[in-house]
Amino acid sequence: MNAGSARASGTRLLAAVVLSACVGVIGGGLGAWGVYSRFGPVERVITQTKAGGGAVSVGDIATAVLPSLVTVSTQPVTAGSLASGSATGLTEGFAVTSDGLVVTSAHAVRGATRLRVATADGKGYDATVAASDLADGIVVLRAAGASGLTPLHFAGQDPRIGDLAVAVFRPALGTLTTRSGVVAAIGVNASDGVVDLGDLLALDATAAPQADGAPLVDGTGAVIGVVTTVPSAAGVVAASGKDAAALVSGVQRGSTTATGSFGVTSVLVDPALAGATAVPQGALIQSVSPTGAAAGLLQPGDVVTAANGSSVVTAGAFQPSDFSLAIGDKAILEVTAPGGAVRSVTLTVSAS
Repeated sequence: MNAGSARASGTRLLAAVVLSACVGVIGGGLGAWGVYSRFGPVERVITQTKAGGGAVSVGDIATAVLPSLVTVSTQPVTAGSLASGSATGLTEGFAVTSDGLVVTSAHAVRGATRLRVATADGKGYDATVAASDLADGIVVLRAAGASGLTPLHFAGQDPRIGDLAVAVFRPALGTLTTRSGVVAAIGVNASDGVVDLGDLLALDATAAPQADGAPLVDGTGAVIGVVTTVPSAAGVVAASGKDAAALVSGVQRGSTTATGSFGVTSVLVDPALAGATAVPQGALIQSVSPTGAAAGLLQPGDVVTAANGSSVVTAGAFQPSDFSLAIGDKAILEVTAPGGAVRSVTLTVSAS
């Protein structure tokens, strides 16, 4: 290759790199997800500006989160199974109070024959399920007799597309590990193989099956999600941190049941989708549980536009917690049927 050809080739390569960078900036999370889907994961260094100047790296975030990580044992494990690499029943979780409340994913502890929580400093505690929200894929455990744990706190606001997100975990016989990227999608519905889950987050990062139950945090180390396993997903998927916070809050108020549910799965019709399809803005009902709160009252194809006078689109999702509703509360829903007829439906929020 002569010098002129080399320069031309280099110029084309530089132009492609610059164009890709522009697409990433303009497209935010969507652009990043497209690159990942087409070319696979890309090694990246992500930083966030510290208050007062400087930058905090993913490593800084992981190191800060480490003391709050716990290992959850869901069945007896032997030295032999550990040595052979065949051990199962060890998964991730994280402390949310100093006196033993631990959050993990429902998928991570499904089928458990025992529950035991171990902290990073080697202390172990027998645990029980304090509350579960199976529709959102979250479980709160109570570690008996625990004290002095280092809790993580939940983010004060919902994540947005393109926000930095970091999954931090410590697999069995492994070291501190992360998956980092940007939030690629919010409000996702998917199945964990057994249960249809709603209100999930998707992160544009390589899948990490060993991170099931681990915290997904933002650039400040605040929890925005709980990593859960979705077999059909190419990357990292997490249950909503807001839903986890609501479940923990219920436990602290003395509730031993799951957070409330309308008993439906739905997808949000935002203004753009409404404009393109002529479907009203709101929660488009996809399925109705035969034993749930909405059984006989809602049907697939209905669009719920408001709950107790608050717009579903403004709330950003269709869960009772989005409208400050708990189990036993009455909800008055404004509903548009597939044919356009509008009606009011009153139901009582239930546990499932």
